[in-house]
Amino acid sequence: MKKMTLFLYLFAIFISGYASARLLSKNDPEYYYEVLNNIYLKYPIYYESENIPNEFHNYIHTSFDLKYENRILDSYILEGGWYKPSEVTDTLFRDFVIENGNLFNFGFKTYYGNDFFAQFIADFRLGDTTYFKYGNYNIFNLPRIDFVSLDFPTFSYLSYKKGSFDFLIGRIPLSYGPMKYNLVLSDNSPYYDAMNISYNLSDKLSYDFAILSMVPQLSKNEQEKMEEQFVNFRNAFYNGINYKFSENLFFGLSSLNQVAGRLPNPINVFIKSDVGIYGGYLKIIPFYGINFDGECAINYNTLTSSYGIGISKIFDGKSSKFKVGYERYWIEDNFFSSENPYHNLYYRTIALSNEPGARIFFDYPFGFKYGENSKIGSLELILAFDTAYISYIWDYGTNSLGRLNNHNISFLWNTKIGKFGIDWMQLKNAENEFETFNLKYLFEVNIRLPK
Repeated sequence: MKKMTLFLYLFAIFISGYASARLLSKNDPEYYYEVLNNIYLKYPIYYESENIPNEFHNYIHTSFDLKYENRILDSYILEGGWYKPSEVTDTLFRDFVIENGNLFNFGFKTYYGNDFFAQFIADFRLGDTTYFKYGNYNIFNLPRIDFVSLDFPTFSYLSYKKGSFDFLIGRIPLSYGPMKYNLVLSDNSPYYDAMNISYNLSDKLSYDFAILSMVPQLSKNEQEKMEEQFVNFRNAFYNGINYKFSENLFFGLSSLNQVAGRLPNPINVFIKSDVGIYGGYLKIIPFYGINFDGECAINYNTLTSSYGIGISKIFDGKSSKFKVGYERYWIEDNFFSSENPYHNLYYRTIALSNEPGARIFFDYPFGFKYGENSKIGSLELILAFDTAYISYIWDYGTNSLGRLNNHNISFLWNTKIGKFGIDWMQLKNAENEFETFNLKYLFEVNIRLPK
């Protein structure tokens, strides 16, 4: 946390002469309306709006959640412990905490013209073990202060965008490709500590580069498996080339190269490392605005592969947009994992809960959300307006743990003084099951500071 704060502060000093565009994420009611207006092969997206200040502005941001939760089914327990790796089950069920456990946010936002934007928001939520053992709380009825998680921030960054170039650094989600669960790098993890550079070499050709820094620590059991000496260093490097043949045909190639236990060399960064993924995608819109998407990827260390295909259609209304889509994924066994802990293709974060006590390494697959040895279908319905959306996602099939069913209905509306939301989430994976219904109102205030 302290490292992240210092890093952002030093970079803010370095780039203070520049200017930014704000990013839209899936937590913004405007996100889906913007996405369904255009083709985006990268997440999050830059937000072009008439409301963005055209000069220097500073704001203090504060918000808190008023919420009600009804737990319908509750058979999942997140075990506590000290510095133990998580399973895919834990990362999947952790979505409930990320979506529902928010308490309050406080921080700063800065605009400098249309090109530069920065925010540092400390978003406090319930600890992971606390949420599953004791239930959900508002800040106003929180029984004990040690129920609060210390895992923050989750969305704080600096961005610079001008012409064909954009630069992004901070703690952010990232995903590249045309599908909901991209195979090389997707937004499974709540955040990445990342630096991203994108450049449009022409109207047709663009290049993306990202550095992802993760927690290098290993558990005691993992260190016992290591033949070489543990070195406190672990990063991944993403490279992507995108080519737009026409308004209806897009093609891309990408790589994710992970370097652990040593400093990287240029070959590791841009071409190949000890372990990593090569991938490619194709998006075609041949007729009637119907989108056909395809992705494939290979782990060049284990030579295992993964595939995904999708079809979708967007219908335009007078003041709304409606999307119906279906995707299917096949992920081979050992696509992400290895006997060598340094060769596991998981983004590792650490979460601290004080009651019940836990220090957990949450390991998110860089690519497909549900992990390896998976055969998953995904249905998606979205109705989007300029300030609200309602979505339904149903994922079903099998993964390494067994049968999986995941339903999610979400409604989010920007009321100008806050966000009103309704969520119903149900997840069953093998014998673990959790289902909850939530009403929430995020009351937020941005106070403009004098120049």
